[in-house]
Amino acid sequence: MKRPAVDALTSTLRRLAPIGDETVQALSALLTPRTFEPDAWLLRAGERAETAYFIVSGVAREFYSDETGAEHTRRFASEGEFTGSLLDLLSGQPAVTYVQALEVTQTLAFSYAQFDALCNRSRELQLLARRVVENLYICKAQREHAMLALSARQRLEQWLEEHAALDPRVSRRHLASYLGITPEHLSRLRRG
Repeated sequence: MKRPAVDALTSTLRRLAPIGDETVQALSALLTPRTFEPDAWLLRAGERAETAYFIVSGVAREFYSDETGAEHTRRFASEGEFTGSLLDLLSGQPAVTYVQALEVTQTLAFSYAQFDALCNRSRELQLLARRVVENLYICKAQREHAMLALSARQRLEQWLEEHAALDPRVSRRHLASYLGITPEHLSRLRRG
């Protein structure tokens, strides 16, 4: 496995919780490098979710599809972030979430079940897992607030402020889906 990828993961994890070298080594044993081409699926609704991913490079989009086929983007994940669907990993039911690479995306993949088993033997990983879930909750609550309490213009301004580097890497159609508006409305908002 490429050392820079593991170093990137280790750096991300140590920002969340203190973990020692022995824990990093045990966690590293679970990792498999996987590269996804643009439009490739990391997870499709209906499949059984078993794998989580750390993104080394690239961008993935997590979304739902309704009965008409309309897509509703819940999140974009890029370098230094995790992707996969915790809901689907935990439920044991067929996935309701799609996760798709938007560009060539290099990841470190790991079995969630193996990670969970390792957490049961490591207090460091228990704390780390809790911190990851806490961060996911914060992101989910902030997203919920934006969708319920902010106007479309405010949501776009917030996106541009928080994700300026990611904005050019995401299609306008996917961004409109994330903001909960049509691509035409997004164009109007961007014009002025």
